[in-house]
Amino acid sequence: MKRPFHPEWNVLRRITGIAVCLLCVITLLPLLQAEGAGIQNASKSLQPFTSAKSTAEHHSDTFAPDVVQQFARKQTTVLATEHAGNRWDQAQLDFYPLGPGTHSWLVYANVEGSPVGYMIISANDQGHLQLSEYGQGEQRPYNISLLDQTLNKQQLDLQELISDGGELQLCYAPPLLAYWKVERHDQDAIYIDATNGDTLPIGVLKAMDTDSQQSTKRLKSIRSISGQAVVITPDDSSKDASLSVDSMDLQPLFDPADNLLWITSKPVSITGVKTLNQQWKEHKKIVFSADKQNVLYGGPLPVSGYQIWRNDRGSIQNQYVAIGGKTSVRRFVPLQTLLRDGDFYVMKP
Repeated sequence: MKRPFHPEWNVLRRITGIAVCLLCVITLLPLLQAEGAGIQNASKSLQPFTSAKSTAEHHSDTFAPDVVQQFARKQTTVLATEHAGNRWDQAQLDFYPLGPGTHSWLVYANVEGSPVGYMIISANDQGHLQLSEYGQGEQRPYNISLLDQTLNKQQLDLQELISDGGELQLCYAPPLLAYWKVERHDQDAIYIDATNGDTLPIGVLKAMDTDSQQSTKRLKSIRSISGQAVVITPDDSSKDASLSVDSMDLQPLFDPADNLLWITSKPVSITGVKTLNQQWKEHKKIVFSADKQNVLYGGPLPVSGYQIWRNDRGSIQNQYVAIGGKTSVRRFVPLQTLLRDGDFYVMKP
């Protein structure tokens, strides 16, 4: 029988509402420079902000190499093809480096201070950039209000922690773990899922930190990206074609913890959005679970939609599946990533 939660995983917290994103404290991690420039180290401590200002006022595109900025802009061009007026192609992009060692960047997209969406762009061991995930609208990972809520439950205050010599790091661990590392003076760090506010197991995250430091030594540079709108993925890095996206297919949100009978069922075979649609027609609700790796997904999670990326001939190039949205951020991630690490289950009425 599949277990929905990691053995050390805390019970899912109910996080309701979406607060205005205030990015209060960031410790900059090593930034990759463009091809041939090598790796440049930079760090800066930012004091907590006390007023609600656009992130664009505090972060500029200098916090990501030119090649990452170019790649991000190409993704917005693709996402803008969904329908007229979604404004992805008009958005100001604000970059925040994620660490440690994964060489990833959080990208917030805003138009006149209003959220359009977000992206997380990562480089693999070969130096190829890839769109690890994205989302639409106001739901975003690394919401500072969510962090404050989690710390408050432990009777901790972020500003006091920083004043006492602590640090806050925005981190990202493959395949899909977005988290904060809150370092405390003379105490163990606290690891918090940046999509739902769950406190993460210290032992697992310490091991990830070690692995990430080793991967930093292997990754030397980011390869150049062509001038066309492409998405370079681990499974399809040789493709070079202009892309467009279909309209999102979104499903009603639910919480897999509300009815755990799906745990006793066998996983269903999912090979693409066609089979997803068939399961939705028959059973209405689908759950994704990565069993012991759920700590890397914030799961188990509802499967809440999909979006197809097509090449200029109309053929399917990439399939992004939405996970979460009820008790966590709704995230569009590559279907192949989910198929590699977990299984799909139906929640029958």
